[in-house]
Amino acid sequence: MVVGRYAPSPTGYMHYGNAAAALASWLDVRARGGKWLLRIEDLDQERCRPDYVEALKYDLHWLGLEWDCSEPFFVQSERTHIYEEALTALGSLGLTNNCFCTRAQLSAVASAPQAGDSSDVSAKYRANPCHILSSSQIFQFKQEGRRSSVRLLLPDIDDEFVDIHFGLQKASLRESMGSDPVLRRSDGMWAYQLAVSVDDALQGVSIVTRGVDLMPSAHVQRYIISSLGYKEPQYAHIPLLMGLDGARLAKRNGGNGQYTIMYAREEERLSPQHFIARILKIMNVIPSDIDSISLDDAIAFWRQHSFSKNGLISVG
Repeated sequence: MVVGRYAPSPTGYMHYGNAAAALASWLDVRARGGKWLLRIEDLDQERCRPDYVEALKYDLHWLGLEWDCSEPFFVQSERTHIYEEALTALGSLGLTNNCFCTRAQLSAVASAPQAGDSSDVSAKYRANPCHILSSSQIFQFKQEGRRSSVRLLLPDIDDEFVDIHFGLQKASLRESMGSDPVLRRSDGMWAYQLAVSVDDALQGVSIVTRGVDLMPSAHVQRYIISSLGYKEPQYAHIPLLMGLDGARLAKRNGGNGQYTIMYAREEERLSPQHFIARILKIMNVIPSDIDSISLDDAIAFWRQHSFSKNGLISVG
């Protein structure tokens, strides 16, 4: 059975972009007769709030996007021991290393080489000089009280997969990330790349639908999942929705105000069917003369749709 998921970070109220991702994920799964899961990605404890979790659940219920799992959900902040086990497993395979670099140091390394410098891929994309530290140097740094992050060592290989909506995707693992990605920060916080990969694997997720801005992450997540011995999911990226100002919609700034589901429901007095039709029209999934649509009818249209390959859509 196909298993999909919607995995929001509760850092604000759901906006049109979040609604598009949730709806696309739900439709991708329901069109295939599969199971749809909800996961709460709340690793950023400074910005994630319980009231935002309740708000997003309310919005999903209002839209009719019911998930096939009972509470408690997969909540990332409660899964530290799971990520620790995965990190240990990757370390035992020789795929991790300690990094003592500061953000400023990494920024400086990432900007090199300049034009005319060596084009060696490892020099250009590793952006992680700590991979050459000796055990004695690491011991000395720890004795000095320096904390380290843990990074994934990416090999010099290409990865390719067929995205359900955007077709063949091929990239160098190192180029896709720009550096060896952090798996656990120096302050102990788990990084997105590890947590999302582990959770997708353990939840048996077989189709990941999300914004096209995360396309490069699919390459490294596939590598992490396969390294841990699991089957990689299919990916189905969707275009990003932009506000009239050309900026990406973001929960951190209130979802750009009038573009929240809350605003559409409480201020514009839209019904769920009208709101869903609005989102699907923005995404060019249904004709412009349809102003209200049921989820059953939306599934039928979804099976026939295709996306523009530019990856950006304005809500205006």
